[in-house]
Amino acid sequence: MAKVQTQDLRGKVAVVTGATKGIGRAIALDLALRGAVVICTFSSLMSAPTFKELENEIEYAYRVTNIYPEVPRPIPLDADITYSALSAAKIWEVVRRYCNGKVDIVVLNAAVMALGKTGEGAVNDAFLDRYMAGNLKFPVLLMEELVSNGAFNLNSRVIAISSEGVRAKRPAGGVVYAATKAGMESLVRSWADELGKRPGMEGTTFNSVSVGFTKTDAYNKIPPELRNHLEEADAREVAVAHRIGEAKDVADVVGLLVSEKARWISGSVVDASGGKAKIM
Repeated sequence: MAKVQTQDLRGKVAVVTGATKGIGRAIALDLALRGAVVICTFSSLMSAPTFKELENEIEYAYRVTNIYPEVPRPIPLDADITYSALSAAKIWEVVRRYCNGKVDIVVLNAAVMALGKTGEGAVNDAFLDRYMAGNLKFPVLLMEELVSNGAFNLNSRVIAISSEGVRAKRPAGGVVYAATKAGMESLVRSWADELGKRPGMEGTTFNSVSVGFTKTDAYNKIPPELRNHLEEADAREVAVAHRIGEAKDVADVVGLLVSEKARWISGSVVDASGGKAKIM
C-alpha cells in the first residue's frame, strides 16, 4: 500500500508524461505522495480508467494518514506525444490555466518504443517519423512552450528517462529507439548549459536517467520464453541484487534527482540499472 511521505514537494507542480503505466505511474505516485500536484499525461482517453486508479491510490494514502487536510490532486491530460506540437501546447495550457502558469518539475517519460529490424522493411518513413515526433520533436517543443512562456520556477528540475540501450547491446530491432534516446540525452546536456542560469530559471537542473531492463507493461508484453531468457541474462549482470529492476526502483532515482539535495547534479546521465551499466 502506498504511504504518504515527507512533504518536501508540497506546493510544487510537476508534469509527468506517460504517467498512468509502469515507470511513469511510479514516478507520478512518488511525487504526489511527497505533496506535488502532478499533471499526468497519457496517450489516449482509453487510459482514463488507469488515471482514476492512480488518483484513488493517492487520495486513499492521504486519507489513511489523516495528517494533511489538503490532498494534492493529480490533473489528467490526454496528450499523445506523436502529435508533438499539439500535445506540447496542451500541456502548457493546463499549466497556464490550472497551475498559475508555473511548473517546478518536468519528467519526460513517455516514449515511442517498437522494434524495427534494419533490412526487413519495418524501418520506413512512417516508422521514423513516429519515433522522431515522439522522442525528439515533442520534448523540444514542450521545452519551447514552457521556457518561452516563463513557466519554470527557480530551482526547477527536468528529468528525461533514457535507456541503457544507448550504450549496451540490446535485442535486435532497437537501433532507432536507442538513437532517439541518445539524442534525448544530448538535448538534456545542452539544456543544462543553455538554461540552467537563464534569468528566472536560475538553479534549474537537467538530467537523464538511464534505465535497464525493468518490469513494466512493455515487459509483460514480451513473449514469455523470450522474457524469461532476457530477465535471467540481465539479472546476472545487475550488481546489487539477483533480479531486474522494478518501476519503483527507477522512480526512487528520479525522486532523488528532483530533490533539493540533488541541486548540484546537472547535465548528467544517472544510471538506474542496479549497477549493470557503468556510466562515468
